Amino acid sequence: MSKTYRLFTLGCKLNQQESESLASGLRALGFVPARKGEEADVCLINSCTVTSMADSKTRQRIRQARKGNPEAFVCVVGCLAETSREALLAMPEVDACIGSLEKDRAPEIVLEALKANDSDAAGTVASPDLSGRLLKNIIRMPAKGAESEESSRTRAFIKVEDGCDRFCAYCIVPYARGAVRSRPAGEVLAEAGELLRAGYKELVLTGVNLALYGKDSIGCSAPGPAESLYSLAKQICGLKAPEEFRVRLGSLEPTVVGAEEAARIANIKGVCPQFHLSLQSGCEKTLMEMGRPYTPEAYAETVRALRAIDPLFSITTDVIVGFPGESEADFNESLDFVKSMGFAHVHVFKYSKRPGTRASEMAGHIKEEVKNERSRLMIEAAEESAARFLAMNKGKTRRTLIFGPDKSGRYIRGLTDNGIDVMLPKSDGVYMPNDIIDIKL
Repeated sequence: MSKTYRLFTLGCKLNQQESESLASGLRALGFVPARKGEEADVCLINSCTVTSMADSKTRQRIRQARKGNPEAFVCVVGCLAETSREALLAMPEVDACIGSLEKDRAPEIVLEALKANDSDAAGTVASPDLSGRLLKNIIRMPAKGAESEESSRTRAFIKVEDGCDRFCAYCIVPYARGAVRSRPAGEVLAEAGELLRAGYKELVLTGVNLALYGKDSIGCSAPGPAESLYSLAKQICGLKAPEEFRVRLGSLEPTVVGAEEAARIANIKGVCPQFHLSLQSGCEKTLMEMGRPYTPEAYAETVRALRAIDPLFSITTDVIVGFPGESEADFNESLDFVKSMGFAHVHVFKYSKRPGTRASEMAGHIKEEVKNERSRLMIEAAEESAARFLAMNKGKTRRTLIFGPDKSGRYIRGLTDNGIDVMLPKSDGVYMPNDIIDIKL
């Protein structure tokens, strides 16, 4: 009888994409998803540790998984499993941890652990590096891409890079994800070609710090010192005619990509005019203390370069409020900068102390009630900015990828090249899934 599994995902879009890869890997090994109300044999919790709240939510989800599946093999994978392995293994609900550096092998490792545990039950000594709590870390390359569940045969995600070496003062991610590791371009191109032949019309390139693709390759045979995100995107866009498909990029770091390089990438025919450029603060002093090697003006220069290519180029971003030492004047400088940029969307985060990072040892930590108020004001500004961006697009014609009916069945879902979700009236034969067509918004 096939083993059943449940997969719980916390955190970023990259985690969600990696969970799709984990699910595919489990199914390839003969596991099947547990039905509603059925106890699973295996529970995988794909964890997040970007904030203290993420840590708390991960632990809560672990307890929920054990409560609903009392006899299951409960395994925590990913970022929190990398940074807080011993603390997680001390939880009575947890059987094993698999860190970020070995996440792509989680299905195989879990299967071997189950076999080892079955052998234990039969009186055979289990392999100590695979049984339950004694799983060891193995450094691996990033997991391959996966189909987006929301858009079967329409959008596919390709993870091309893992890890980060920026070590910003507030960030635990380099410790959770490890050093930069780029997939060889030939491997990525082969996968992209397979997805295009299968009928996908949008390929989304993802990574922990996508702009660092190829930066680990100096002196290495793979991926090769000449390779970069620009060259990779250009090669992928050259696989078919640009009107037949498109490439969207995940988050780009201004710490790596400046105005010239961003514009160079955006000018590749077939690359979507939507970039996520992580700002973190619009205050020059705060950026310096965060260890972000750019100024608000340099960031604005990049935005201007992209909007010169397309006035409706969509820029989304992340902003942290309440960083240690952030004065009221610093916050207002950041707030005014965000208001001036015309962002399509802003993820607003309250600073969260992460032990082991430089910021955790800084003086001047901000009171929670002050962070709450600053978050409220920044979210308000973000919502107004998003509304203005949508208003600017009203009446404009944009290339739109058709996904198919929404959950209600009353509308057809689509996504414009510059990242706007659209709901179109259902009309048989007019909007066909996987078409890329011009739509007047």
